[in-house]
Amino acid sequence: MSPVASTDYLVVGAGPAGGSLASFLGQNGETLLGLKGMLVSSASGTADTPRAHLVNPFTVAQCTNYRPECLADIGLEDDARRLAITGKALQAMRWCKSVAGEEYGRALSWGGHPDTAVYTALATPFDWLDLPQSYMEPLLIKYASHHGFDVRFNTELLSTTRQPRDGTILCTLRDVTTHLTYQITTRFLFGADGGRSTVARQFDFTFTKKPSQGIACNVLFNADLSHLMTDVRASQIQIIANPSRRHTGTIALGSGPTLRVVRKWNQWLLSSIVLGSPTSDPFAGLTKSDPDLIASIQEIIGDDSVPVEILRLDPWVIRETVADVYHAHQDGANTAPNVFLLGDAAHRHPPAYGLGSNTCIQDAYNLAWKVAYVARGLAGPSLLGTYNAERQPVGAQLVRESNDAIRKHVDVWAALGLTAPTPEEGQAVIDSLSQDTPQGSAARKTLHEALEAKREEGESLGLTMNQTYTSSATYLSDETGPRPTVEGNPIIRPLISTYPGSRLPHAWLDVTKRRKAVSTQSLAGHGAFVLFTGHGGAAWRAAAEKVGKRTGVPIRVYGIGMGLDYIDVDRRWEITREVEESGCVLVRPDRFVAWRAMGKVEDAEGKLGEVIDAVLSRGELEGVNGV
Repeated sequence: MSPVASTDYLVVGAGPAGGSLASFLGQNGETLLGLKGMLVSSASGTADTPRAHLVNPFTVAQCTNYRPECLADIGLEDDARRLAITGKALQAMRWCKSVAGEEYGRALSWGGHPDTAVYTALATPFDWLDLPQSYMEPLLIKYASHHGFDVRFNTELLSTTRQPRDGTILCTLRDVTTHLTYQITTRFLFGADGGRSTVARQFDFTFTKKPSQGIACNVLFNADLSHLMTDVRASQIQIIANPSRRHTGTIALGSGPTLRVVRKWNQWLLSSIVLGSPTSDPFAGLTKSDPDLIASIQEIIGDDSVPVEILRLDPWVIRETVADVYHAHQDGANTAPNVFLLGDAAHRHPPAYGLGSNTCIQDAYNLAWKVAYVARGLAGPSLLGTYNAERQPVGAQLVRESNDAIRKHVDVWAALGLTAPTPEEGQAVIDSLSQDTPQGSAARKTLHEALEAKREEGESLGLTMNQTYTSSATYLSDETGPRPTVEGNPIIRPLISTYPGSRLPHAWLDVTKRRKAVSTQSLAGHGAFVLFTGHGGAAWRAAAEKVGKRTGVPIRVYGIGMGLDYIDVDRRWEITREVEESGCVLVRPDRFVAWRAMGKVEDAEGKLGEVIDAVLSRGELEGVNGV
């Protein structure tokens, strides 16, 4: 075995979670120098199938001229948008007999519904993108490899041993190609290695899980369907509802297979789901060249003259699993954690709501700045524990809601005759939808209610935004009331507030005569804390300068108001800031509110220093050398 090497940061897994974490750790931001480490993956390269694809406004979406959240800090928004599908092409889910056949209903989605468009404009300057995982991962890995991270594919983690002397971890790795084994020690180990995480097994992470709801298979294929894409708004996601189809041929493709575009309009991904506990695997024995499979896809298209080239078959299992804790401690519960799970290693769920890769990247965004601050001696080790406190509830909610959304498919399938015992009975349900009979009226009402319930998935801005945090990294001592709640459906309606632990509200700002607006969200991030204040807030600016100099913590200050750094052009900040002009709002590097002051205080420097010390657990730094 070769001599032992070392690295401070070892990331296992090169998917959206691992790739983004390495990128965020390695970034050379405005205020923090990049960290150096290693990323390993047992795969031979980045994802070669689309898999995850929807990217919400809080991950990588872009508005004209300005940077988005998360991936903004590493400048990937232009490449992401160039490779993505945007606008109307992704803003509807369509239920139809076939792509070319009769249509039964739609659900406007991802900003396509007028209500969601309004909420989105109020909550964020950014929009949704459809960026397949196979296009996203290379962007992340390229950035990470150019910014301090040694990236090694075909490398698997075999085992780990914690070193009792200093809590570091000795990792045994194996090169899959050469079968050579070597060891490396690391101060921090990050398990971003998916649903079968080796890191999770090595450190005995426990999971809350429910029985699988079923099995599925993704079929990636090429077929030129441009002649059928006459209505671009209904082209991105199509759910096939043909009761007789599932009873023909030898291929079982589930009750309502879903077709989505990967590359307009010649590459597609068919997702077939069989819910429940089938006695046998309906996808067993499928091959890319199976003529029955090709014929079944042509039936789904509704045009048997279209040539179909099947590229990949990828079976998968519907999971409902979340890690109980996202980190492991160095040595006992009273020490700082240095092993972390993120992405699918921590939460496993179906793709409903399109939050899979989004949550992976947001896990990494939350964790990276905390690791960097602790590594630079700007924060105490307890800051690392707030990753679990803040992100585990988000993962648990995602697992629960995405599985509930899958179950709601059954109601639509039933309303379209797909769960009927025989094809004849199923077709009778479809036929009744157009009949002026009591049965037809009841069938139409049932379908309407089922589709209305499914609307929630496509209009889920609230679920993407309302990820509020409560931990020691938010300062709540000055709050006199509870966190505000959403009026209406919290899955759909966003919570816009500066209450600590909330996402920074969006408001358009400008500089007099420049006429080039910038969002509050674009001013935040980039590795620094940001303090927003207004007229009468000069003491906060002076306090930030002194506290920043004392602690080394980067704190940028922006005055919003006539004659200050920016003007509130749409008067939106005055509505959403929830503090007086002389107050302030302190925003963390991940664009979440850390604390706010309703107005002036007697000792601004003392108060701001107290808050920074508390949020960053700086009381632990005295006499502490390293982590």
